[in-house]
Amino acid sequence: MGLAPQCASANAQAGSCTTRAASPPAAANGQSSSRRFVLSLQYDDNSDTIYVYVDHYGLLHGDASNAGQVFRRLLELNWEMLVGRFEWSAASGEIRLSAVMNTDSNFDRRAFRGVVRSVLRIADRYADEIARLTGNPVGESAPSSAPASPAPPTAH
Repeated sequence: MGLAPQCASANAQAGSCTTRAASPPAAANGQSSSRRFVLSLQYDDNSDTIYVYVDHYGLLHGDASNAGQVFRRLLELNWEMLVGRFEWSAASGEIRLSAVMNTDSNFDRRAFRGVVRSVLRIADRYADEIARLTGNPVGESAPSSAPASPAPPTAH
């Protein structure tokens, strides 16, 4: 997948990985965006899930004058997406883009790669719109030839 994650084990049943990554090249034009995102993955053996998310995708405080409009648009996008969903923290104003993969019956590497790639593609697809709606930047701009560099693990 061309990622260089930094991983840590919380205990015998849980672990997390974090990296900076760009959207994979689109099949139509073979080019990827120069925008990069902090991608985090959390595995939990107790729930048999992998929680994949773009950390701090956007920022919107609940008392923003257009908060209702933004929340409505996020819900509309959630309705349209097959993989991924937007989440919002009332406490911090953080908007996340995430997906959950179940691993209870089997771990399918191809499905895992598909979920990770889909989350990154969705992140890139809606970055300009979410930035415009929230008035805050989404993702990090980087030269398209720069390799993905690891981000320090975050505690959640």
